[in-house]
Amino acid sequence: MKNLCFTTLLIFTISIATATAQDSTALKKKKFDFGIRHGYSIWDVNASNSGLSDTNLYVGLFLETRLSKKLSIQLEANYSHSNLLELPVLLKYRISDKFEIYGGAQLEVSLDDNIQEAFKNKRLGTSLVLGAQYNINTHWFIDARYTHGLTNQIRVFNGFDTESIYGKKSTVNFGVGYKF
Repeated sequence: MKNLCFTTLLIFTISIATATAQDSTALKKKKFDFGIRHGYSIWDVNASNSGLSDTNLYVGLFLETRLSKKLSIQLEANYSHSNLLELPVLLKYRISDKFEIYGGAQLEVSLDDNIQEAFKNKRLGTSLVLGAQYNINTHWFIDARYTHGLTNQIRVFNGFDTESIYGKKSTVNFGVGYKF
């Protein structure tokens, strides 16, 4: 019985080690990655007493170009359920085969006039992006990111007054992606 358990454990360990080695080798040889992302975002408007926040789903495409063994640039086009197109340009640093950190800038484009009626969005906005990614294998990954608005993109009305307060949007995203 002990021999059977030991043999099974040994075969399992060798299989995992071989799969991990193949994942690492394949990852180092590729110069480009492209794929899809999907996830959940929580956003809040940084305006005095606005109390405006929401949660949405997002979906997107990405293209990653390796600059070196540790550095890459990733371009994305993400569509948020709130009819917002997000176009980040990210510089990624590979800490290990499994873990990466990134940062960059993002252009945001409002696509729907209905949002403008409620929030009086400006059409364009810019943000800074910081995040981390965990590569499950050569295809699947999970990531989390924080986006901090640089422009007053959302206009929050001040009750019955005609005055309004412009606010900057901050977002936290949690997602999963697939590299082809």
